[in-house]
Amino acid sequence: MAKTVWITGASSGIGREFARRYAAMGCRLILTARRADRLTALAEELNDAHGTVCRILPADLADRADCDRLCAELAGERIDIFINNAGFGAFGPASDMDEAMLKKMIRLNVMALTSLSLRMARRMKREGRGRIMNVASTAAFQPCPYLGVYGATKSYVLSFTESLAEELKGSGVTRSEEHT
Repeated sequence: MAKTVWITGASSGIGREFARRYAAMGCRLILTARRADRLTALAEELNDAHGTVCRILPADLADRADCDRLCAELAGERIDIFINNAGFGAFGPASDMDEAMLKKMIRLNVMALTSLSLRMARRMKREGRGRIMNVASTAAFQPCPYLGVYGATKSYVLSFTESLAEELKGSGVTRSEEHT
């Protein structure tokens, strides 16, 4: 049976490359991002290139209702690998940035990532199997002037993910994508 991989932030960048990689490996994909048109184009590309079955679930993960809806929609779906990649950053002095935009960044990069990770961890732990990958950044490792809020959110992602991985040891759930 082909593995099922759920990728958030799949419409561009690293998320799109994860989709291409797992499609080439013969996996079934669930693709989530805000832009349905880009998801559709990616699904068509992957189907043409690899015959990949892609389920498209457009959502704005900075909106808690969308996170809740997705989790409810996927409750009965087998998910072997969850790649929590959705996120964004903004360059400039934090004191000059729009506060609403910064709050949205924190909601997406921290709150949505945490909620989805924990929901998938609980589910995978019950099943005794699965992999979770939370995508951070090299910005997680040092202060980042002009990317301060972004860097702080990615430091959170790194710390949270390492802690969750330790808590899940022995449960059958890993953060590694080895042996997929």
